[in-house]
Amino acid sequence: MKQVFSCLLLAFGLFAGIAHAGDVVVFVLAATDKVIVTNSKGQQYRALPTQRLLQGHTVNVPKGQRFSVAVLGTGNRRVFTGPARLMVIADTVRVQVGSTPKVFPLAPADLDLIDQWVAVYARPRGIVSKDKQQEADSDLQALHPVDGSLLLTRNPEFLFKGDLPREGNLMLFDAKGKRFWVEPLESEYLTLPPAARFEWGQSFTWEVRRLTGGRVVHGSFHIASEETARALLQARVPDTPNALPESKLFYGMRLQLAGAYKEASEVWESLKIQLTPQGQPLPLQADSLY
Repeated sequence: MKQVFSCLLLAFGLFAGIAHAGDVVVFVLAATDKVIVTNSKGQQYRALPTQRLLQGHTVNVPKGQRFSVAVLGTGNRRVFTGPARLMVIADTVRVQVGSTPKVFPLAPADLDLIDQWVAVYARPRGIVSKDKQQEADSDLQALHPVDGSLLLTRNPEFLFKGDLPREGNLMLFDAKGKRFWVEPLESEYLTLPPAARFEWGQSFTWEVRRLTGGRVVHGSFHIASEETARALLQARVPDTPNALPESKLFYGMRLQLAGAYKEASEVWESLKIQLTPQGQPLPLQADSLY
């Protein structure tokens, strides 16, 4: 009986160790462009904001480079300056080579943002996104508004990419499915005339149809309440040299989680990254290490 109990304890310990090793320890907040992460399989890639690092990951921070992370178990932000070599262990980041990091407390609102982000954007599992499926099924793509967007303006703008249907129309429908507006689609960029009166808080679906019939592409958007739009726009972090990249990141995350994808994409561009539809960060330009 004692042997069985010992085996059970050993199995539980091994399972707990494996589960712990798979937990997210670090959430990357900022990294200059030469900071490199190596995972447990020896694969290397650039450190980018919103990446999550697990136990066993190592990070190389060259001289003059900066690496800022949230250590999730502590609620602190740690900023490392190169040269440094770091190892992610079970509950923190260990400095193997280099100086001691600067440590700052994270605001509860920022910790909540990180928790929401990790919950919404899981690690990639090879899922085909709606955008990719739409791209495969149609020669016309809607770049803006992204399907499901929250708009912070009462003046929607549409931007398409691809082959416009001959004599096609953009059709908008209100939340009850009633036709709201029809506008000829004559160019990839389209705005609607003042006669199309949009109000705060309204929801719409839209589709591009051929004159001969048949839907080419479709989507939806919601216009924010005036209070929500004002709050999100007033919280904007100026894109200036003195603005902390961490502050810009948190603002971009807030916009993204709210569905304000257009404004969020402007923040990602200022941080020199882009997000996949699953929320995975990529360098804004092609990088051989990613």
